[in-house]
Amino acid sequence: MTIKGKKHFLVLILSAVAVALIMMVADHLMLRQIGSEAVRQATRQQESSMSMFWEFMDRKGRNFRIEDGKLFIGDYYVINDNNEMPDKILAITGSRATVFMGDVRIATNVVHPDGSRAIGTRLTGPAYDAVFRKGTSYRGEANILGIPYFTAYDPIRNSRGEVIGALFVGVKQSEYLARYNQINLKTTAINGTLAAIFLLFAALLILNRRRSEEATQEQLAFQQLLLDTIPSPIFSKDREGRYNGCNKAFEEYVGLRRNELIGKTVHDLWPKELADKYHEMDMKVMETTGTQTYESPARYADGSLRDVIFHKAHFRDHKGLPLGLVGVLLDITERKAAESERNKLEAEKHHSRMMEALMVQLNHDLRTPLTPLFALFPMIRRKVHEPQVERMLDICQECINQVQGLVGKSLDLIRLSSGAGRPDATPVGLAAVAECGMGAVASNLKKRGVSCLNEIDPLIRVLGSSDQLALLFQNLLSNAARYAAENGRVRISAEIKDDQVEVSVQDDGEGLDPQHLPMVFYEFYKADRARHDLNTQGLGLAICKRIVANHGGRIWAESPGKGQGCTMFFTVKLATLEHRESCLESVPAGGDAS
Repeated sequence: MTIKGKKHFLVLILSAVAVALIMMVADHLMLRQIGSEAVRQATRQQESSMSMFWEFMDRKGRNFRIEDGKLFIGDYYVINDNNEMPDKILAITGSRATVFMGDVRIATNVVHPDGSRAIGTRLTGPAYDAVFRKGTSYRGEANILGIPYFTAYDPIRNSRGEVIGALFVGVKQSEYLARYNQINLKTTAINGTLAAIFLLFAALLILNRRRSEEATQEQLAFQQLLLDTIPSPIFSKDREGRYNGCNKAFEEYVGLRRNELIGKTVHDLWPKELADKYHEMDMKVMETTGTQTYESPARYADGSLRDVIFHKAHFRDHKGLPLGLVGVLLDITERKAAESERNKLEAEKHHSRMMEALMVQLNHDLRTPLTPLFALFPMIRRKVHEPQVERMLDICQECINQVQGLVGKSLDLIRLSSGAGRPDATPVGLAAVAECGMGAVASNLKKRGVSCLNEIDPLIRVLGSSDQLALLFQNLLSNAARYAAENGRVRISAEIKDDQVEVSVQDDGEGLDPQHLPMVFYEFYKADRARHDLNTQGLGLAICKRIVANHGGRIWAESPGKGQGCTMFFTVKLATLEHRESCLESVPAGGDAS
């Protein structure tokens, strides 16, 4: 809620409360006036009733006396237990009346709760003090038998002027003020109803306002959360160019929290030259319609200089006057870097395609002269019987074999490294492709007397290319056969770990120093002189690394040390039942999915 809205709401509530209070005060004053008037009327009535009471007494005589325990008027009229005159007063004026002899009621129409006359009861209280102690009349309120009355008391004197009794007239306050009480009750009810209505409306207004505030706050919180989840810096400014809102990304861009940023201008945050430029662009967007877009370098709070695109737009009130603007910064640094990297990758792909074409051509050109050499060398050897010449021919044969192997493996490496080297992920029996690899190097294993044990569970199936995986096992086993102990043993095993299969090829040969383990998969790398064999090209393990990478796995070597053998590990994704069913669905009826 805005400050202006809060002021209006407060004025409305205070006005309602003030009206309610004024009405209650006015009603209270009116009721007091009515009550005072009622008391004055009651006093006048009692004076009138008392005058009538004395008039009745005067008709009986003026001389009051007490003889033989009885109160007489005139010569013969006895008042004791004679309720004639009190009853006439009640009938004519509606007031209760009593004659006291001394302070004892001897004639009265004041009754007990059971309806009997209160004969014999005594006068007490302020009226007694006024009549019998001060010898004066009493006018006012008195409590008679526990009931409040408006009363009038006059003393009765004998011929010597002594107070020997009293006359009383009065009316019950509850009876006399019944009408006043009805008015009071109705007025109180009306006041209470109006007050309740005011309070209800005020409560409803407060509740509605609170709900409105809560809804507004929830909406603002949602909008702020929505802005904060946007990774691009977003800000807003008022018409004077002061920041009045932003998201978390903008806080990180500026290096200030939102409450620290509110009220600041660009000149408070940026160097003058940059701030002048920002302010100039802000004024332009205030004066024009549409969105303002421009690219500019921006230095973030962490000191990094980044390429950004500014998008700004103004917003106006219902009269069309500008209220401020909003802006978004799009960081295009990574996009530019990605474009540069993409161009670089395109160049590398083009270079790779050229290299692949070159290697294919080179392989063809090298195989062409090698073919007759492979055919002629056996014929030449049969015609040569000199040991030294035979030895030279053996060296030439080894060199030809080396060139042929180098050309073939280089071509394999180029093809595996190109885009075409990525295999289609189909389920493959791991033990079967290991057997294929063993068959390809069987002669090498037999030549050195090395036995190879395939311990892979035949039920394990992995996702990949059977051709590439067979080539992977062929290269790993060729490496193990070459460096295993004479008449030694190579062991192939596999273990399922979550959604991966970890495969190991273990030999019992020369082993490796720890510092050589990470480098054995480099192209043309040979750990030591013992591995500088002319019959090896130094590409076998590099080809293995590329095949494993094509399958999304990893490859590594472990060795306890020199002379303690070496184990090559690699991982490949496990083919689940879903993969197998998917593969079966893609095979036509009568086809083979194995």
